[in-house]
Amino acid sequence: MKEFKTTYPDNNYTVHVGHGIFNEVMKHYTSQYNEVFYIVDETVYGHFKDGILKKIEDPILIDSGESAKSFHSFMDLTESLLEKGIKRSSLVVVIGGGAAGDAGGFAAAVTLRGVDFIQVPTTILAHDSAIGGKTAINSGHGKNLIGAFHRPAAVVYDLEFLSTLPESEIMSGFGEVFKHALLNSEEAAVNLMDKTASGIRMDAIEESIIEGIKTKMDYVTSDEFESGSRKFLNLGHTLGHAIEYQYKIPHGQAIILGLYAMMQISNKTSESDIFDLQKYQAYFSGLDYPVGLLGEMDIEQMISLMRHDKKNIKNETIGFVLVDESFSPYFTELNIDALENYLSGIKESI
Repeated sequence: MKEFKTTYPDNNYTVHVGHGIFNEVMKHYTSQYNEVFYIVDETVYGHFKDGILKKIEDPILIDSGESAKSFHSFMDLTESLLEKGIKRSSLVVVIGGGAAGDAGGFAAAVTLRGVDFIQVPTTILAHDSAIGGKTAINSGHGKNLIGAFHRPAAVVYDLEFLSTLPESEIMSGFGEVFKHALLNSEEAAVNLMDKTASGIRMDAIEESIIEGIKTKMDYVTSDEFESGSRKFLNLGHTLGHAIEYQYKIPHGQAIILGLYAMMQISNKTSESDIFDLQKYQAYFSGLDYPVGLLGEMDIEQMISLMRHDKKNIKNETIGFVLVDESFSPYFTELNIDALENYLSGIKESI
């Protein structure tokens, strides 16, 4: 088992990563509370109720995927916690993918004005979302617009949960793994591409998942509330979230498209070939990511959705994370007209 501890001035927590660690680590934490309430993704519970999760009694089951983050589902979740008699001294354990973690974490953040919770991510994608204390549900105006910062008491990442992931979930989770590699270095991205050129295998990317956790922790501990460098973790997400919301494709697949668009815009704004676009397009397409969707996107609709992005500072610009000639990320504000031109160029190039 590997353990990584955050380095905030206070109230730090540990991320535990390993195979078959869930019950041992959870026993340590749950023994410190009189009451523990489990919120579990229904699909995950179906797979593991007779295995890893067999000791859990009377869990609150929530929908799999983004439907768990609707306002109606969220209200049902909080009412269930209150009906079961949750107290401010209780512990909430959230077991599931990124959507379950977002919704369950937000429920812990606002129920009784905040109770302790532990994130137990069960997907590749959640190696990113479970760390950093961001919790949220969706609005009719876009993704993750209603939420709160609420640090977990711990993150327990048992890699055995990944054994039942369908191909679509592996592809989605890989989007965030690839983002972290890009944030680390060009060499890290190229190495990951080499490992996965013929397909995404769990044994080939496990070390990259762990490296991604370290990357995420470095950013969130240095800038918890996203006032500076933490914004870099949104690499590929501004357009990616808009694509995901509009075209209803899995989060990580949309992020891959957002990353490819970021590469094109980075090349344009720097007037240099930071990214070999032909190589990246061939790589993403070879892994069956729907790159062709960029050639069909409704630019006006994309701009409208991106206007609601939380990083925006002014009405006439949209905040974007790009990469400069030294392969370092930076945050900038793109004029709407310029962004429309960039998106038109991307659309025409596909």
